[in-house]
Amino acid sequence: MQKKLLIVDDEESTLLALKRLLGSPRLEVDVSQTLEEAEEKIRAGGYDVVIADLRLTGILGEEGLEIIQYVRDHSPQTNVILVTGYGDPAIMQRAFSLGAAFYFEKPVKSSVLTEALRSLGLEIVSC
Repeated sequence: MQKKLLIVDDEESTLLALKRLLGSPRLEVDVSQTLEEAEEKIRAGGYDVVIADLRLTGILGEEGLEIIQYVRDHSPQTNVILVTGYGDPAIMQRAFSLGAAFYFEKPVKSSVLTEALRSLGLEIVSC
């Protein structure tokens, strides 16, 4: 059975790289650059995991936390991984209190990310 992954990041190069890295016949990878688009895709349903960047709209954005809450409210069976280049202990605590399965600060090694995805039940082809 094919699994589904949604990657949410405002950097198109990051989306393309992760889609290429993680996509496989057993894993459908969708991408989104905005909070609104991510919410629309989550509403449509069926994601096993969402990888969300913390900031999608500039220096003070915390849309990744909003995505975690949205997933909890609309798709509670979906796991969320929050990634950020602007991490701190308070953000990490908020992410986990909202229900994030993992929290990583950028740059994240591909091996760390794929191991986290495997632990959440996704079949990832070795990188």
